[in-house]
Amino acid sequence: MEKQNAIKIFEDKTVRTLWDGAQEKWYISIIDVIEILTGSPRPRKYWNALKTKLKTEGSELSQKLGQLKMQSADGKFYLTDVADTELILNMLAEASTKDISQAVNPKSFEESKKVAKQGGNVAKVARLELEARTGKKVVSPLNAKQAIGEKIKKEGKDE
Repeated sequence: MEKQNAIKIFEDKTVRTLWDGAQEKWYISIIDVIEILTGSPRPRKYWNALKTKLKTEGSELSQKLGQLKMQSADGKFYLTDVADTELILNMLAEASTKDISQAVNPKSFEESKKVAKQGGNVAKVARLELEARTGKKVVSPLNAKQAIGEKIKKEGKDE
């Protein structure tokens, strides 16, 4: 597997990424994304608390995450939670929806649906921009079908 490290800068913040040539995917440090999306001064603690909450709620997020060694600010390499672009865009949609909901404070189910659509649109715009710049699809129905097929195969082996 050919790997290439790259540091991206977004709003003057560092985002650690790793290219996996075999899978043709970028893997992105979740901690770095959390810092940008939330503005948290302690993104690692924020992420750990969020992971714990998601696990107690029965989220299957951990199955979609991986850990790769990435260089930290001290120059050393540590295992870091990473996600591919599709999962990062899902996180963006959820964070955007939460922020819009807090600003708008919807009172009904219909208002909440509008807020959810607006939050999803933020991620859609980011996805379309990325696809336009790279010439590659980031999210496709095939990706979802593959994920569901892999999950079914895995569940069948566990029995």
